[in-house]
Amino acid sequence: MRKFWTASVAAMAFTLMAAPASAQVAASPSTQQAWAGSGELTDSDSTGAENHRYDDHILQLEAGSRYRISVDSSAFDPVARLYRQGSTNAVAENDDGDGLNPRITYTPTESGAYTLRVLAFSAEGRGAYTAGVAPLPPLAPGAAVPWSARGRIDNDDSSTGADGYRYDEHMLRLEAGRRYILRVEASDFDPIARLYAAGEDTVLAENDDGGDGLNSRISFVPETTGDYALRVAPLANDGRGSYRASAEVAPPLPAPLTMFQRMSATVWRDYEGALTNGDGDGQDGTKVDDYLVRFEAGQERFIALEAADFDAVVQVLRVDGRERGEPLASNDDGGNSLNSLLRFRAETEGDYIVRVTSLGAGGRGTYRLRVSER
Repeated sequence: MRKFWTASVAAMAFTLMAAPASAQVAASPSTQQAWAGSGELTDSDSTGAENHRYDDHILQLEAGSRYRISVDSSAFDPVARLYRQGSTNAVAENDDGDGLNPRITYTPTESGAYTLRVLAFSAEGRGAYTAGVAPLPPLAPGAAVPWSARGRIDNDDSSTGADGYRYDEHMLRLEAGRRYILRVEASDFDPIARLYAAGEDTVLAENDDGGDGLNSRISFVPETTGDYALRVAPLANDGRGSYRASAEVAPPLPAPLTMFQRMSATVWRDYEGALTNGDGDGQDGTKVDDYLVRFEAGQERFIALEAADFDAVVQVLRVDGRERGEPLASNDDGGNSLNSLLRFRAETEGDYIVRVTSLGAGGRGTYRLRVSER
């Protein structure tokens, strides 16, 4: 077990912090000064439920301040996890933020002690590492929607780490429960759009070719009101050039349909409809028709979708997840030719959404949907 000297900004003097068992280390980063330390994973360190050795560093973080937490090692592939001290649920985690080295950007909502846990990706990982916490400047407030901006990807833009992909980032203010359409259009390169919560590293939504041609389009319904970062990057590492990004408020999806036109010998419930320009938009820019169907727990049902004019895709979603486009099950070509056939077993009894959509954003035309009975 090691002990480390750390800088205390409040006292402006060096203080030795006693390290608890399991090679735990204490540190006191602040918004005024960074902290850096080093350690080593050895066979004598504690192990968690995954049987991986780890070191814990105790950090004092301030609510509302942004921090960049890093762990680097050439001896093993490190993983960083951040916990509120005393909790077993990680508030942030990263593995390969910069090459194989983890990076966490975090803004605490509460001041106090946090635990930075350093462990190896593999149970056999051992060796030396360095860890650090650096303060970051406050983020600019998010722009109100509707919004649009023009930009350019150049060699002096920020890069995403070891892969070297350049990007621009735009801050937007989004309201919980509202549906937004985010677009990135470029003729000089193939753009990819990613959406993050402000100051966080977890991708909430992303799209490459959901718009016209190679342009990107994201349909997103935030669960919480706040600032979000729209990151614009080229799909290819060497992509450079001008682009236009925009955001608009979209109407909610139409209410799901519940009426089926006919039944044949109580085996199938049938519906004949059409995807048109007037239908709701899916997560990736496709048109969708949603049907409300009740399933019993453990009941196995077959769902068939046939279309002659487009490549049919059928999905099953929870009622409360349909705006976010989070399917429980999906099928593209399980039936004949480009038709879809899905076998679905509900874990719990209740209403579900059966969604008719297409593989590409341009899918339009008539279809026949069939859902098997008991």
